[in-house]
Amino acid sequence: MFGRAIHVKAMALALCVSILFATAPFTLAETVAAPLGTIVTKGNVNIGNAVAPTGTTILTGDQVASSQAALINFSSGSRIEMTKAVATFARKGSTLVVNTNEGLLRFNFKKGEDVQINAGKFQFTGNNDSDRAGELGLNNNGEIAMFLTKGSFTAVNTVTGIRTLVSPTAPMAVVNPTVPTAAPSPRGMSKSKMVLIIAGVAAAVGLGIAIHSASKSSSAR
Repeated sequence: MFGRAIHVKAMALALCVSILFATAPFTLAETVAAPLGTIVTKGNVNIGNAVAPTGTTILTGDQVASSQAALINFSSGSRIEMTKAVATFARKGSTLVVNTNEGLLRFNFKKGEDVQINAGKFQFTGNNDSDRAGELGLNNNGEIAMFLTKGSFTAVNTVTGIRTLVSPTAPMAVVNPTVPTAAPSPRGMSKSKMVLIIAGVAAAVGLGIAIHSASKSSSAR
């Protein structure tokens, strides 16, 4: 009887171990964040509280803060350049989700890339049948501006529900948060300058040609 009890316990233990190994890969897969792309920068970039050098991998759910220009190359081929900006990046299904409340974002989303940008009170979604390129600037005062050189976005004010189409011929500018408008820039001010002013960036900035010569240090992540 005693020997049989030991045998039963041993079989139960073996069954538990086999179940653990059988389910472990799925559990691990669900908890590991998916890589989105890599950073290229000549300035200061932080992911969370850690300094991130060029070559650092961006994972879904990461918050990136850049005081100077920093380029994020997504694995899909899309790109976002951040300046004085804070943004969180993730993928929900096939959709690239960008959450931001301040700074300047210059972007080039490739054809076929599903994108959702949550910026202040606005949510931007784009038609993915073409490239979408342009600039988005916003600040903590609720001011926001977007202008595009390619493609289009539908902007929805999440408070009022008002929908606005943003395109190369119809830029969006909210210079008074209480009166949201989608209209050409004020007389004498270029669309690009408006975006820079709202984002708190003093002059046109970018990584330019230097981005190709940035060091490709490996990430420890």
